[in-house]
Amino acid sequence: MKSAIAGYLPRLLVAALVEWIGNGLFLAASAVYFVRVAGLSEQSVGFGLMLAGLAALGAAVPMGTLADRIGVRRALVVLNLWRAATMCGYLLVDGWWGFLLVTAAAVTGDQSMQPLTQALVGERVTPEMRSRVLAVHRTALNVGMSIGGLAAAVPLAIGTLAAYQWMFGFAACTFVLAAILIAGLPPVARPVPVARPISGLRMLRDRRLLAFAGYDSVLALWLPIMYIAFPLWLTGQTTVPASAIGPLQVVNTVLCVLLQVPSSRLATDPRSAIRVYAAGPGFLALACLALVITPLLSTPLAIAGFAVAIVLLTLGELCHVNASWTLSYAIAPEAQRAQFLSGFGLGRISSTRVYGPILMTGVVLAMGTAGWLVLMGVFILAVGVPSRLARFIH
Repeated sequence: MKSAIAGYLPRLLVAALVEWIGNGLFLAASAVYFVRVAGLSEQSVGFGLMLAGLAALGAAVPMGTLADRIGVRRALVVLNLWRAATMCGYLLVDGWWGFLLVTAAAVTGDQSMQPLTQALVGERVTPEMRSRVLAVHRTALNVGMSIGGLAAAVPLAIGTLAAYQWMFGFAACTFVLAAILIAGLPPVARPVPVARPISGLRMLRDRRLLAFAGYDSVLALWLPIMYIAFPLWLTGQTTVPASAIGPLQVVNTVLCVLLQVPSSRLATDPRSAIRVYAAGPGFLALACLALVITPLLSTPLAIAGFAVAIVLLTLGELCHVNASWTLSYAIAPEAQRAQFLSGFGLGRISSTRVYGPILMTGVVLAMGTAGWLVLMGVFILAVGVPSRLARFIH
């Protein structure tokens, strides 16, 4: 590991922990605030989030291009301050249009963080250590998100406007503190720019990038399954009480904290990452099968079935993130790493923020058992794709 990151890795990890305490708090309680306090309908919130996802999709590559020009560390500082401003902006929202404007800004900032954090690690860590550092970083992220999710019980229990105002203010402070911590990282020598920088539109015609981003989009469906389809399937198709959703999702967080670093050792080079990439949809297909079976079981067995599905989804998630880290580095030119990593992330943004929620609610859940079986078939077919993607790795 390069000395620049060895001495400052604790600072980067604390920044991730602090940032995701605020983010976890916001994610756990914001939907209730928008509906019960701000007076927006569930449908208008969902539609606004989809439009915000489209805005983030359009801004991803320009954000990466900007980071390559001004430096990734500086871009991350600006993004965290931007996210703090959006938290304050929610306090001023009065109506759906204001909600849409602030949410689009917030989601754009949130979705730009992951590829730029990956670029930051990429410029400071030797290739063989990148996945390990990112795994430790993601472990800190999951711990922070868990703390924030638990803290959300306070504003949710109180339920007053003042309680939610404190929530937004606290989240804003965590982003400011994360910006300060990242700003304290030492600068590094930036790579010499290429003679003719690749434009965003030209980059998006890169066959390697499109192929990997498309496949990554399929694997990233674990997230809308976990947070949209699973809870709605549990409450709509089984006798399992809704109170079981939280503890079952905690299984995912705990497993990620325990397994993220060990599992990262399975995908440290492109060849091993391709194998891990292929295993991911296999686990997701088995998770779909487990979810198909749960409505046929008695309540205690159904809870166990859901727990099995969560474990399988988590294994799919770990395969996805570990392999995508290594493979996205492999296809990204050093001088434009942030831009290419942001382009790679378009697949993830599209599935988690744009078409994924619609696919889960409008197709999979609407079709019921048949929907889960179709999705399982898609994942089974996806198992064979990485062997073809391997030819794009030089």
